[in-house]
Amino acid sequence: FFFFRFFVSLTMMQSLFLKRSVLNRFSIVASRSYCINIDGSEAFSLAHHRRLQQLMRTKRYQQAQNYYESLLRKGLQPTLTTQYIVADLLVRQDKDGEAFNQLEQQKEESSYVDARVYNPLISAFATNGKISKAEELVDTMKRENVSLNGGTYSALVRGYSQEGSMDKAMEIIETMRAAGVIPNQHTYTNLISGYAKIGKTEIARAVIDQVKADGSLPTNQMYQFLIAGYFRQGDVDEALSVVDEIKSSGAELDVRTYNSIVNGYTMNGMFDEARGIVNDMKENGIVPNVFTFNSMIRGYCNKEMFSNAIKVIEEMKEDGIERMRQTYSIIISGLIKAEKPQEALDTIEQLREDGFYPLSYMYTDIAALFEKQGDEERAREIINFSQQEREAFITSKQKRREALKEDQADNNPQVADFDF
Repeated sequence: FFFFRFFVSLTMMQSLFLKRSVLNRFSIVASRSYCINIDGSEAFSLAHHRRLQQLMRTKRYQQAQNYYESLLRKGLQPTLTTQYIVADLLVRQDKDGEAFNQLEQQKEESSYVDARVYNPLISAFATNGKISKAEELVDTMKRENVSLNGGTYSALVRGYSQEGSMDKAMEIIETMRAAGVIPNQHTYTNLISGYAKIGKTEIARAVIDQVKADGSLPTNQMYQFLIAGYFRQGDVDEALSVVDEIKSSGAELDVRTYNSIVNGYTMNGMFDEARGIVNDMKENGIVPNVFTFNSMIRGYCNKEMFSNAIKVIEEMKEDGIERMRQTYSIIISGLIKAEKPQEALDTIEQLREDGFYPLSYMYTDIAALFEKQGDEERAREIINFSQQEREAFITSKQKRREALKEDQADNNPQVADFDF
């Protein structure tokens, strides 16, 4: 494939990657609980970043923003990682104007404006379906004579790859090469993901082959995207050949790679094979996680094998695997789709017993099914119960928040008004 002439040697890639790992504005000393800037001020730590990302993964965006602002009020200084997280947070909430204002503020406060000031917002736009706004920012950089760097190009490649616009992604790669910027493994991973997503698995595999030819080791994530691509096409043999390739290279299969295989088997209705992989994981000392079992559950629900899906939850309990609300949501959504409202209600009760709060759409959709089936009285009962439960939840949440503030006031009066 002629367009892979842009690949470069591993040594050059590693050198450039190390240079780019330096933060823009801070040199910091990190520990598990804090980060200290060279000027002695405290910065956002790894623990703070993980908490922000956890809140965002569960779409608790306002709570994440409150947490971020509370840390600022404590006097903590954002790092470059913080800037990426916050830009992503704002764009996910469609607060683009606020994100632009933050960028302008950072430009004013920076003694030297380079690509690293722009990249967090470019990345946020590119990865949240707003690639045109990312391009506008790139145009602004060019007008202001700010050179694009690897992070800028990689964000654009990722954005186009997520959209399946691989021709545009390749154009960015060519532009990147022409500017003397070396693509790194993250860039190549995005290419593999993009090609596998649109069904061009042979090109995705060619990227991996070229990475190896250049003396680099493909990452497990690269292989995972390729495995998933083959399974989506129903090409189980090719997917398994990728697994054999990983093993022959001397690399070990990690839990995510195993999960890709389990998900692929269940996607193709091969439940015995999926179960065999789960057993292999246990024998090889790899503990299946919630995502392993969620894949099994989703596969069963797609085939309307709901009793099997429920048995998987029981297995998770026996093995000590923590469930997620999503674990139950997969089954509830499947039952709603299959127009089995009573079974869906029964599963909601299991969800509640496991300590999770049902989402409002669950009751709404179930009530609609009862109404469709002619049981309007039952539908009204469910809606009324849902409203009462919602009010009770809000009241309980307010009480917990007040108790937390009282506890903070007792232990740290100066932060008593923080809303965590």
